[in-house]
Parts: sequence; structure tokens; C-alpha cells
Amino acid sequence: MEATSNVEGTRARMEKIIQDFLISVIHDPSIIAFAAKKHVVSQYTVSDLDLVFHIGFRDGEVLAGLGAAPSPAEVRMKASAETLDGIFTGRINGNKAAMGGKLSFSGDVRLAMGMQRIQGDLIRLYSAARQNVGDADFSTVPTSIQVPQPAPSHEANDLRLLLVQTLRELYETQLITSTGGNLSVRIPDHAEAWITPSQMFKGDLRLDNMVRIDLEGNALDPDALAPSSERLVHTEIYKLRPDVEAIIHAHAPYTTILGMSGIPFQPVTTDAAFFKELPVVPFIMPGTRELATAVAQRLGTNPALIMQNHGVVVAASSLRRASNLLEAVERTSQLILGCYAVGKKPPTLPKDVIKLLREVGEMMA
Repeated sequence: MEATSNVEGTRARMEKIIQDFLISVIHDPSIIAFAAKKHVVSQYTVSDLDLVFHIGFRDGEVLAGLGAAPSPAEVRMKASAETLDGIFTGRINGNKAAMGGKLSFSGDVRLAMGMQRIQGDLIRLYSAARQNVGDADFSTVPTSIQVPQPAPSHEANDLRLLLVQTLRELYETQLITSTGGNLSVRIPDHAEAWITPSQMFKGDLRLDNMVRIDLEGNALDPDALAPSSERLVHTEIYKLRPDVEAIIHAHAPYTTILGMSGIPFQPVTTDAAFFKELPVVPFIMPGTRELATAVAQRLGTNPALIMQNHGVVVAASSLRRASNLLEAVERTSQLILGCYAVGKKPPTLPKDVIKLLREVGEMMA
């Protein structure tokens, strides 16, 4: 009974602060001035208190209120009461919270960055609302408000273990960097996937660090780490390619150089001949739906493509297959660049051999 009372009291204090904060947002001259010609709605979820609120701008109008946004939000953020309270009082840096997995972010990165212009005003208004309510401590929200989750199945554990093993393998071979690159695997018979978390050291991730997402890129489990900022690339490919069971986005250096230099990927080895082509998507801001859509569409039925100035994406029928293809792409790129480095055009395999190997590659995909 006492725990329930504590939960209700904590929630009531947070709800009062948010209500007063949102009222002041709607009437604040600085916020109103910012709203001119802005088109963005941000939705915030207080994960441990089951509260949702939104702040947005549409043609000069300021939109703010408790509950979900009246139209789909371009930016979504989810965190505990303690973390959101820290961000809105200026005690916690939002970018660092996202990098550390305390803040789950999804949506348009560019629009979210634009909101930084009024961060000082939001801190000013929230802090005033908080002061009016009086003492509020959100650091120890009772655990009774948490929604219990069923224990992961053996199959789920196996998939996450496979992700961890592949991560370490790719990190050791320098195909992904400390925080650059991401992997996912589709969950059988569900419109879901396991994906690596955002901005965490890739060389030492554990099974329980993996994040379960739906095919819109939303994290599905309470208190999960923030999923990879490139999750939309993964989900858009899964939606267009039912044959794909695993995806790797790597910061493979030689393949990235190949894309930046404009040198085409060529069938110079038997491994390289399995690829009909290696499409290149021009640079688009990472983390955006625009990039995700372009990658999924340009990939087509190919197993891999280059994101210019960004890296390589590989999609395959298994994580093992995706990792093998990635290694083949990177090794081939190194050989091609090596030939040009010594002033030689790399020789390609005979056309009949290329045709045969590509037919075999299609059966293996």
C-alpha cells in the first residue's frame, strides 16, 4: 500500500510539473517567435511513470499538451523521470544521455538538432514549473510501477548471443569501430528484430545490451537501451526484403574509400564475382528516414551497397552469411585500391566465369 502511494505521489508531482511547463511553453514569447515557419512535433515518454507529453510547432502555432501528439511526431524521446527531469533542468546533457543509453531517441536527427536553439528556453520554463511545485525527487521511482516482462526464450537468447559473437568478430577485424557500425537480426515469426544499442563501445557488448525493436524502429521493452541511430535503415530493408534475416552496417575503411573515390567495385576475384554490382547511395544525413528509404530502394535485390562518406550495408539470409559477404566486399575493395595505388588497372575475371559464379551466388544468398 505504501509503495503504491509513493508511486501515485511521484507521478502526480511529475504530471503537475509537466502541465505547468506546457502551459508556459504555449504562452512564452521566445517559443512563439521560434515557432514561425517551423514544422516539427516532439513526443516525450516518461517510461517509469507512464506519462506522455508533446511539444510542437505548425505554421507559427505552438502545440503542447499531455498525451500523444495529435499528428505523428517527427521526433520521439523516451527516458526515465530522473533522466528527463535532469535534461529539462540542464543537469544532464541530452546527447550524452542518448549516447549512454539513458535516453531512447527516434525520428529526424536534423529536426531534433534544430530544437537545440530553444533548449535554454525550455530549461528556463521547466525549472520555473518545477520550483512552483516544490521538492521533487525522481531518482528512486518505486519499481512496482514497472511492467513485468516474460523471460526471453532460448531462441531469443541464441539470436542475441549470435549478435554479440559477430560484433566481437567484426570489431577485432576493424570492420566496425568503437561506436561506429550496427548489426541486427530478424526475430522469426514476428515483425521484430534484435539490434545493437546506440553509441556504446562495440568491443564489449553483452547479450542483455541488445535492443528489441518493431519494424518502425521503436524499442519494445521497458528501460531498454537506445537502439542504433541507424535502425530505420535496418527496418526499411526488412520491410522491402522478406528474404533478409540479418543486416550489418559497417565502417569498413577500404570499401568506404572506394565509394568516396568513385572507383567502381569490380569482379577481380571469385568472391567479388558473386556480386552483380555494389550500388552507391550519395551522402544523406545519418539517422534520417530519407537515408533509410534511399538505402532500401537502391539496395534492391543486391546483397550489399555503399553509403557514400559513411560505410557499407550488407543484407543476407543469416548473420553468418552477412559477415562473410562483408569480409569479401572489404577484401575486394582493398585489392582494387591496391592496383590503382601502383598505377595498374585491376584485371577482372573472364565473363563466362563471372556469369557462373553469379548464378551460384544467387542460390547461396
